[in-house]
Amino acid sequence: MAVAESWTKKYLAEVLGTFVLVFLGDSFVAFAVAGAGGNGFKAGLLGAGFFWGFAVTLAIYSCGAVSGAHLNPAVTLALAWRRGFPWSKVPGYIGSQLVGAFIAAIGVSFVWNGIIVHYEVANKIVRGDANGVTSGLIFWANWPHPGLVGYTGDYLTQDPWWRGAGTEIIITAILVICILGIVEDRMPSAANLAPIAIGFVVAALVGLFAPIEMASLNPARDLGPRIWGLIIGYGSNAIPGQNFNLWVTTGMPLIGGPLGAWIYDTFIHQHLPAPVGPDTVPVPETARARA
Repeated sequence: MAVAESWTKKYLAEVLGTFVLVFLGDSFVAFAVAGAGGNGFKAGLLGAGFFWGFAVTLAIYSCGAVSGAHLNPAVTLALAWRRGFPWSKVPGYIGSQLVGAFIAAIGVSFVWNGIIVHYEVANKIVRGDANGVTSGLIFWANWPHPGLVGYTGDYLTQDPWWRGAGTEIIITAILVICILGIVEDRMPSAANLAPIAIGFVVAALVGLFAPIEMASLNPARDLGPRIWGLIIGYGSNAIPGQNFNLWVTTGMPLIGGPLGAWIYDTFIHQHLPAPVGPDTVPVPETARARA
């Protein structure tokens, strides 16, 4: 009974942490796109990257002490495959992350509703109709820019679908590689600073790669709000997404996360020196020589 209760607390912590992450991140999108005049990203994509990074940092601090702050199904899968996280608990963690993201989308809709509706009216956006990059769904889910996944438009030249898919795999792998390195128990790092470092990683990835298809990195962050978008009238633009872009933004990170864990373990983790004690950091060979 005690074990079940402790895992329930972990699941609830994942709900809370994912809520904080998505609510803060999507609130920034609402502010940047519609809140500062209603005609586009006033703060820029680099600003989006830094705010999503802040959101990740605060989310980790909010729940990490209880659940470990996975906050992302791709991370959960990677830790189950390479770090001994119980496979039996994977559905509970992923379900909790989806619930947290879904509740966050409801919160964003509640807080920013007036601004979002004004933006949609001003830009003649009709929920459920295909409307390219200016679709109101951008407030909740990842929306590919024109030119990707079969889109046409003047923002980017037309790219094949596999460019967006490959980008998601690569950047999610980089995210997991960096996370594993930051939290490596055989590296001299302060655990309390890990959330800040991970936030910087997310900021860099979102700021650099959002022009491709918004840099999802996180299936829960994408799918949970899409479910809410479906409920409030975005129809097939939400699920499965225009040109079925859902499989790119939700599906590809599930490949990239475990791939990143395998790359890190193959090229870094297995070559690290063995710890000399349960709470000590190994002394480099050069330091031993000088001593």
